[in-house]
Amino acid sequence: MLETSLLWFIPPVHIVMAVLASGHALLNKMDSRAAFGWIALCIILPLMGPILYLIFGINRVNSAARRHYVIKLHKDSTETVTEPPGTHFRPLSTVGEKLVQKGLTSCDDVNILQNGEALYPAMLEAIAEARHHVLLYTYIFDRDETGLRFVDALAAAMERGLEVKVIVDGMGEWNGGLRRIGSLLRRRGIPFTRFNPITLLPPALNINLRSHRKMLIVDNRYAFTGGSNIGDRHLADRENNAHRVLDIHFRLQGRIVDELEWAFRRDWHYCKGNRSPLSPFKHSNPNRLDAPVWTRLVLDGPNKSLDRLNDLMLGVISAARTRVWIMTPYFLPTLDLIGALTAAQLRGVDVQILLPGLNNIKPAHWASRNILRQVLESDIQVAYQPGPFVHAKLLLVDEQYSLVGSTNMDPRSLRLNYELGVELFSADINRQLCEYFSKRRAIASPITRAEIDSRALPERLRDSIAWLFSPYL
Repeated sequence: MLETSLLWFIPPVHIVMAVLASGHALLNKMDSRAAFGWIALCIILPLMGPILYLIFGINRVNSAARRHYVIKLHKDSTETVTEPPGTHFRPLSTVGEKLVQKGLTSCDDVNILQNGEALYPAMLEAIAEARHHVLLYTYIFDRDETGLRFVDALAAAMERGLEVKVIVDGMGEWNGGLRRIGSLLRRRGIPFTRFNPITLLPPALNINLRSHRKMLIVDNRYAFTGGSNIGDRHLADRENNAHRVLDIHFRLQGRIVDELEWAFRRDWHYCKGNRSPLSPFKHSNPNRLDAPVWTRLVLDGPNKSLDRLNDLMLGVISAARTRVWIMTPYFLPTLDLIGALTAAQLRGVDVQILLPGLNNIKPAHWASRNILRQVLESDIQVAYQPGPFVHAKLLLVDEQYSLVGSTNMDPRSLRLNYELGVELFSADINRQLCEYFSKRRAIASPITRAEIDSRALPERLRDSIAWLFSPYL
């Protein structure tokens, strides 16, 4: 009797679940192929299809971010400059202006710092000379020789009576091993918080909604940002360093320092769980009309800022006239970015992509190789840089535009992480970064379509399977 009842009960339940799941996919999936695939799965697999859609098909990341990350920190001034006198940045400057609804911010000086050998002494010197506040924000903070030097410097700043605050991503902190830096920071009395911490009680094991932002703000004078974390791995000159990384970071001065401090204080307020209103943030640096460099801070994340950096890259690549040079550690671009790169190449733009030949995340490297065939078919130049692992992130367009910051060209960075980008409008900075790019390209090995096509069947299957999981790599 029970078996007969189940036979009558299961079909209508399956129909109801399939209809509800299919309707949700139809209304919410923006990609027709994804919507069709989920609808087919819900109809073909009784019960299991709708259950799989419930677990894997519904995007909870963006809704969770919009619920939890609601921080408003108003500024005492929204003063920006749309067209600085004597400059010709349009149409490239128009893209970011439309996305973030603000013009450009002046920058008095940009110092390009390669690898930990140049970066860490500059950061530690700035902390040692600080007179008011030191704000540090990073994804990875290793508890090694380099990390301990920073802890000592931060503790010394505290002893001088300075305001010191440190934010480390809750999952990125685990990359340094079980001996996390947070316990040491707290033991030394340094104000510290984790961005979306990983905890067992209460359970919070989400690998998404990570903050990949990196910045150090010292007084109202310096802001450091780019791709580098804090740890011995970034000391590239140590040939016995098994996990050494090449990277590039920037020290900025001027009004852009205030913009980055504003971003830090918003995230600090969020991490501390304080939902009370904040008094307006006060700027300390003027917007100088005679500035040698103009900038714009672009914040991105799975909250209301979703897709800003993807759309920014798409817009400036589409507006390029002479050059699009990309350096990224992880290359898993969206289809619209591949289309923009192809269109630029067809317009006669010099499109070049530099990737690391030695990657620290093997599945990301395999998935990238699955995509490269489509890129190479458009005659876009792609090359692998020799080891060690190159973590640098650059987008160089024409002769005056450079995009730097924490963003990789992959779905995790562009859709799931909180990131930051800084647009730099300067012919001199663009020239320096192009020289850096050219030096790396001179020792890189071009990738050919014949090489990609000659992969053995097991290798192609491996790369294709890795590509299926590319949104989560």
